[in-house]
Amino acid sequence: MADDPSSLPQMILDRARTSPQRVAFRVRRDAAYVDIPWSEALPRIQAIAAGLLSAGPVDDGACITIVGNTTMASCLVDFAALSVGLKTVPVYASLLPEEVGYMHVDTAAQLVVVDDASQLDKVRAFRKGFTFFDRPYSPAELSARAKVVVIHPAGLAPADDWESLESVEARGRAQQATLESEVRRRVSLIRREHVATFTYTSGTTGAPKAVIQTHDNMLAMLEDVADAGLMDDAVLEHGLFLFLPAAHSFGRMVEFAGPFFGAPLVMSSVPTLAADLLVARPGFFPAAPRVFEKMMAKITSAIENEHGLKRWLLDWALGVGRQVAARGAAGESLPLLLAAQRGLADRLVLAKLRSRLGLDNASVLLSGAAALREDVQMFFLALGLTVLEAYGLTETCPGLTVNRRDNVRTGTVGRPFKRCELKLGPDGELLARGPNITQGYLNRPEATAEAFDADGWFRTGDLASIDSEGFVRIAGRKKELLKTSGGKYIAPLKIEAQLKRHPLVQEAVVVGEGRNYCTALFALDAEILVEVARREGIPADPAHPRINTVLQTLVAETNTGLASFERIKTFRVSPGPFTVDGGELTASLKVKRHAVVRKHAALIESMYEAVDSPSLNG
Repeated sequence: MADDPSSLPQMILDRARTSPQRVAFRVRRDAAYVDIPWSEALPRIQAIAAGLLSAGPVDDGACITIVGNTTMASCLVDFAALSVGLKTVPVYASLLPEEVGYMHVDTAAQLVVVDDASQLDKVRAFRKGFTFFDRPYSPAELSARAKVVVIHPAGLAPADDWESLESVEARGRAQQATLESEVRRRVSLIRREHVATFTYTSGTTGAPKAVIQTHDNMLAMLEDVADAGLMDDAVLEHGLFLFLPAAHSFGRMVEFAGPFFGAPLVMSSVPTLAADLLVARPGFFPAAPRVFEKMMAKITSAIENEHGLKRWLLDWALGVGRQVAARGAAGESLPLLLAAQRGLADRLVLAKLRSRLGLDNASVLLSGAAALREDVQMFFLALGLTVLEAYGLTETCPGLTVNRRDNVRTGTVGRPFKRCELKLGPDGELLARGPNITQGYLNRPEATAEAFDADGWFRTGDLASIDSEGFVRIAGRKKELLKTSGGKYIAPLKIEAQLKRHPLVQEAVVVGEGRNYCTALFALDAEILVEVARREGIPADPAHPRINTVLQTLVAETNTGLASFERIKTFRVSPGPFTVDGGELTASLKVKRHAVVRKHAALIESMYEAVDSPSLNG
């Protein structure tokens, strides 16, 4: 790889050419993972690139969408398209046809690649015309005319509107010599400052925005990750675990980090995550906080089922681990006795728990995309795992801050990356500048203007504090502040984090905008509900009185640390968990607060109708 690559494709191709025997991908084949070296991946990238160019008229710098889950094949398509100067647009598999259609109109995409038959059905649906946010779109507004490329065409009947990735690759291989000069011409046009990709925001309050991300934005981020010392020999050997979608900016960074650092990309998916970890045992595990919460719940729930000496040993070992973690977070050395206890606890318990999660080779666990609860971070630190919280947005491609291995400050999102400048605005909003920050949004000049202040600082939309050592604490989204009828402002995220301490709680949403007191709506974790019900000998019913008692206790404990106007007066439980399909979660699994309030309006009103109730009730 070049010391200062001029583009993402140069970085990728240099890695392949200078390190042909290094592992590019590690993929699951039946019960085991197998290694795919760069010597095998590079010819496929080159053949796919030629195949895409021969799919039909493709303008210089045209957009190509990749709709579906992240796999080795989708990464190869991504790398191939970038290598001939195309702009890639990753699209979540869970989006509806009209959302996907809007993205194709917005980017004027000329080529479409989909994961499987279900994604092809979406393309077929929106190609007939669609309506999105009350605006009708006609088939004439779509730029893609070539056949849709299907990566996994199992079960698809032959048709004139699609071709398999296999056929694209074969055609490209056959035409590589003919297209060689054209490929060279397109490669010569790519510059570091050029747009590489568009990544869409979640669109919780309107049509999603396409964030402009240049080669320089992405490479600057990777260079700063290197400076932060997040990668080591364990990562290079055991690989970067990639289950996050490429449409998630966090997942995209991991995808590019593989070739940048020369580490294997260990391919997985959300449904197979737990099983794949046990087989792959990666060196680097990046995930959203919800994944870490579920892992912790899995371990703590198993511990709850133990009794006698074994239960005592588990509790003792975790207690020792927490003491060690607390001293480490405070920068204090270990007393000899505690160090000896830590060694014993690790041999007897903690090493086995790390192995049980498939994280025994993990050098770094990186949490991003949402706030990581401090108790969750302390749990993993107690296990002897280096879990680091980072912070950023799609617009920052995606990082602004990170905790370092040698200086973990729990409760913070760390300090800025090397070339990121941060400051607080007059109202406490975190403002940022740096080479990784977007220049704005595609086709949205007003939104772009609103995103930056007069001096060019990017407005993150988050309220924060920065201490004397540069550590950043995020208080919550500026737009999500609740204002009660009494004029008090409340940051719901800090309250919701406390309400999610119990493994039973999948999500908690605090309600109080324009009201004279706060309430909470809970969604329960279906798997943990079944486990708790089995242990308690009750039906797995969210409305069961025993479940209500658990939540009452949780709310009461949370209220003790809140100001009087912040306290939760009553709560309700949604009939089922929050889901993407149900509209409560974004594709990146963030809560759509306004959507939750709209969908569960009747349940919320029932809480406020109970205003005269003499006691907390569910």
